[in-house]
Amino acid sequence: MGSLAPRPAPTHVIAHLSDPHLLAGDRLLSGRIDTAAQLRQALSRVEESKETFDAIVLSGDLTDSADPDAYALLLEIAQPVVDRLGAALVMTGGNHDERRPLAATLFGSDTDAPQDRVTHLRGLRLITLDSAVPGYHHGGFSDAQYNWLATELATPADFGTVLVMHHPPITYHSPTMAMLDFDDPARLGRVLAGTDVRAILSGHLHVTTFGTLSGIPVMVAGGVSYVDDVGAPRELMIGVDGPQSWNLIELHAGAEGERMGEVVASVAPVARHPGWPALSEAVRDYMSTVPADDRREVFSRKRS
Repeated sequence: MGSLAPRPAPTHVIAHLSDPHLLAGDRLLSGRIDTAAQLRQALSRVEESKETFDAIVLSGDLTDSADPDAYALLLEIAQPVVDRLGAALVMTGGNHDERRPLAATLFGSDTDAPQDRVTHLRGLRLITLDSAVPGYHHGGFSDAQYNWLATELATPADFGTVLVMHHPPITYHSPTMAMLDFDDPARLGRVLAGTDVRAILSGHLHVTTFGTLSGIPVMVAGGVSYVDDVGAPRELMIGVDGPQSWNLIELHAGAEGERMGEVVASVAPVARHPGWPALSEAVRDYMSTVPADDRREVFSRKRS
């Protein structure tokens, strides 16, 4: 029988959201989706989780058409939430964003340069790298970006690194989206090999999906604006108003005091669904009286 000792809490927790595609001025995305309402509801669900978050990550397509008013709306919606949570707001652009209005509104910089940044969170390093190729919808990094990333990763962080980029460096089933994917996963894999990168957080696909790059987990958050219907024939692209979601990312310590262990992603729905308590109040009250070292034995044992 495995250990019955209680498992320690994660060292770091991240709320990973993607693709809000914000539109300002009460406009609807595709004439259907109130993107501001969707983002508000998603962040409300993040708060309702009662987790202690280190960061709220938005992995691109922050706006649908790079309207400066939409970037301002993003801050209006998100900043009060991250302030209440005491978390960092970590953002990167996507193919629907444009660098100059993004940089001006979100970072106060008048530049067309990619807003590649490093955020340190109690020993965990988050690196945001802008994978949007100017003038195109597919993704990639310039030589300068690869060199910058390699230089940053040359010095390990205490709890390792999480890389945030809009275009996921994995294969997706849609032949249409394949024309808009990340252009050189092999090169990125070579840069990341042997480094302290523990996970890659991405968006772009509007579905929750997972893969690996050089053994590093790639975790793609489903869109908070709309979702791609994976159940439709793969040659089609069918947008669905639901089931929008965000990912709860938990980073754990390793065995025997190692600082870098497993990284776990759980999918959280944006919409509120009818629910019921899986544990009765009586069971919760009883379990609170059981010593921590005995709880698994008491809770797991089958009763005849």
